[in-house]
This record gives sequence, C-alpha cells and structure tokens, in this order.
Amino acid sequence: MKKQLFGALMLLSVPLTAWAHLMPAQQGTLNVLGNAVFAAISLPFSAFTVGDDNRDGRLSQGELATHAAALQAEIKRRLHIYDGANTGRVDLVAPMAEPDERSERSTAGATHFIVLLKVSFDAPPEALRIETDLWGKQVSERQLTIKAINGSVKEAVILSPLRPAHRFFRSRWMVLRDYIVVGMEHILFGADHLLFLLTIIVAAAGWRYWLGVLTSFTVAHSVTLTLSLFGVVRAPSSLIEPLIAASIVLVAVLNLRQRVTKPRQRIAIVFACGLLHGLGFASSIAAMGLSDNYRLASVLGFNAGIEAGQAMFLVAVLAVVAAIQALARTRIGARCDNRLSVAYAASLVAAVVGAFWFVQRIGLTAA
Repeated sequence: MKKQLFGALMLLSVPLTAWAHLMPAQQGTLNVLGNAVFAAISLPFSAFTVGDDNRDGRLSQGELATHAAALQAEIKRRLHIYDGANTGRVDLVAPMAEPDERSERSTAGATHFIVLLKVSFDAPPEALRIETDLWGKQVSERQLTIKAINGSVKEAVILSPLRPAHRFFRSRWMVLRDYIVVGMEHILFGADHLLFLLTIIVAAAGWRYWLGVLTSFTVAHSVTLTLSLFGVVRAPSSLIEPLIAASIVLVAVLNLRQRVTKPRQRIAIVFACGLLHGLGFASSIAAMGLSDNYRLASVLGFNAGIEAGQAMFLVAVLAVVAAIQALARTRIGARCDNRLSVAYAASLVAAVVGAFWFVQRIGLTAA
C-alpha cells in the first residue's frame, strides 16, 4: 500500500507537458487507494466564472497564478466525490494550466486545464460516487468521461447535464435497475425513435397488427444492440443516424401512398428498420458507459427499459387516437376533411421531420 500511495503522489510531480499528453480534454480518472481517492480530470475553462482576465477562453500560467485560490474554491463547490452519502475530506485541489495546443511558443494557455485532487475518507470507499456541474459553453464540452479504478476493477461512465452524477462499482441488481431506467428514458426522450414508432403504430389498427410490428421491431433492435455492444458488429454513428432518419421517411411515405398493405410485408420492413435503430441504441448506451463488471445485466436492463418505454408510448398513442375518434363523432369532427385522419397527419409530419433530420445529419444544414 505504501508503494501505491507513493506512486499516486508521484503523479503530482509529473511535468505539465506530460499531463497535456496523458489527459485528453473532457476526460478524467479516479483511483481508489486505501482510504483515499486520487483524481486527475481535464475540465473546460469556459465552465468557470473566474480567471479569464483577457476573455479569450484560455487559462494561462499568469491567470492561474492570480486566480488559483478562486479556481480551487469553485472546484470544491462544483465537483464532489462521495462514499455513498458521505462527503470526503478534500486534502488537495491542484489546478494546472496546460500549454496552448495551437503553438508551443504561445503563452495564451489552453481551453482546458487539469485538476488534481485527493479526497480522503475514514474507511476505504465502498460506494464511490462523483457529481459535478462543470459543463463548458461548447457542445463538445457538455460531457465528461470518467474512468474509476479500484484495484483490478474498472468502470467508465460519461457524465452530462442530463446525468451529472454516477455511482461506481454497483451490484448486479443495481446495474440492472439503473439500465432499465436509462432504457426507458432513452426511448421516451428519443424523438427519432418515437416518431418511427408513431408511423408504424398509426399505419393500421388492431392488436394483432400492433403486436406483430412491435415484436418485429423489438427483436430486430435487440439483435443489433447486443451484437454491437459485445463488439461483433460495428457501425459509425455518422452513418447510422442519417439512416435512422431515412427509415422514418420511408415508413411515413409508405403510409401516405398506401403502397404496403399486407401485414407480412410491413413487418419485414419494420424488422429491417429495427436493425438500424438497434445500432443507434448501441451508440447511445456505449456513449453513456457500459458496466464492465455486469455487461450482460447492462444490456438486458437497457433492452427491458426500451420495451417498457415502447409499451407506455403505445398506450399513450392509443389514448390520443381514442380521444380523436370520440371528437370525430361530434359535429366539430364531422366538418373535418377525411384526409386529415390521424394516420395521414402523423405520417405527413413524420415524413417532413424525418427528411429534415436526414439532411441535417448528413451535414447539408447546420446542426
């Protein structure tokens, strides 16, 4: 243990230029050694309210020397490492200005700087948790990849404004539960997936039809999601995301033109599109971070959450359709043009929005 502590302390003496190469922007490590947690995290300077005297968005050595105490105080206030509900004792907060990545001769500093921390507890932390709100102004500065190490056990996670806290080294059942919630959130807050589900739900009525297309979609995305997360299939999100948008347009146009009326044909089309959506789900869960200890539980939980979210969305859509049908039986509904049916209106909106997303995702319009 003494050797480990000595090695961790030696990290603090690594030259600044070496840290610039070892710690990429928006990344960090937490290393549990005995009762202490040693952290090294690259933070965006734009997230801070102090220190930028010349307002260039960069932390120079001169600015760090002037505002070191204020930066340390803000880091303590906005970056927390816990053991369950217990707040550790912060023994060290050392911000380190990095050299300008544009030129070695420049003294302007970098847009990110490294902070070294040591947080101590009364006993070895068993429920290590991190929480922060240090998000920068740029889109690329709105997430933070953290890797925690406790002996031979490792776990990585990506924090964001929507998920600013994370507990590491959870049990199998906690991982399963957490990923069920993540899956539900992903489907219920994923506009493209919901729009695709809407186009296949409104295409026809009847429990047999809905059971057939939703089962087809579920099986398809489960296959590619699992294969992708276990490294069997790989596809870049730059390719998958435009294709997901194209799948929305495809199904919407088929609805509008009523070209595919046989259930088997539509189920086959939905299955093919579901394979694409599964790869999209995989990109999302991989970006969030997959539990290294309980990878299967992560996948099963995420899949279960997606299915629960789909069921909730189906119930909501059917409730809206029932309300519209009730309205159609009134005098107000009788005056409406038949073309403005639920299926027609939903498919028209889906086709337009899907086309916009497709163009946007292939880079022809500003994201």
